[in-house]
Parts: sequence; structure tokens; C-alpha cells
Amino acid sequence: MKGQFMSSPWRTVQQFISSQGAGVFEVEVDTNTRETRCNCPAFFKKKTCKHVSFVEFRIKNSGHYSILVPNEIPEEMAMEANQDAETFREFVVHYAKIEVL
Repeated sequence: MKGQFMSSPWRTVQQFISSQGAGVFEVEVDTNTRETRCNCPAFFKKKTCKHVSFVEFRIKNSGHYSILVPNEIPEEMAMEANQDAETFREFVVHYAKIEVL
């Protein structure tokens, strides 16, 4: 793969606003392993948090995590964004529903 850039398998799938005003946090899923991670302080300390639990619960129940976006956003736009981790993150930031926990 010399000379080729390998895109990260991690994709931001959900943003959360803290109900205590602590900030905005993001959960990412590894598209190869379905491992999850969050950028909140609790996750860094315990390797788990309420944000990851929220996402993992939905994955367990449906087999995948559905990103909720307005109906007028074309599915092709999401598929195109998925080619690159940063582009997909920007898609989620701009169009996906933000949860409050």
C-alpha cells in the first residue's frame, strides 16, 4: 500500500450535549470491529460512559446505529461522506440529531 493513504475505520456516529452543561461529546464506532469510544472525561477514566452505553444499546437492539438526519438530506450525501472519517464527522456535525444526556 505504499503511497496510499488508508482512511481511519473510526466514524463519529453521535454527538451529545451534556445535560449538566459539561460540554459536547462525540461517540465514534470502528467500522471494522464495532468497538466504541467517546471523548468525554468519564470514558477516559473508565473506558465506558453513558454516551457509549446509549450507542451500544441501539447497536445491540438493531444490529447497527442509525444516524438521524432530516428527510431532505439525500442518502447519497451520507454515502459519499462515509469515504473519509473527517468528512463523515462533518456530515454528522451538520446534519445529525444531537442527543442530550
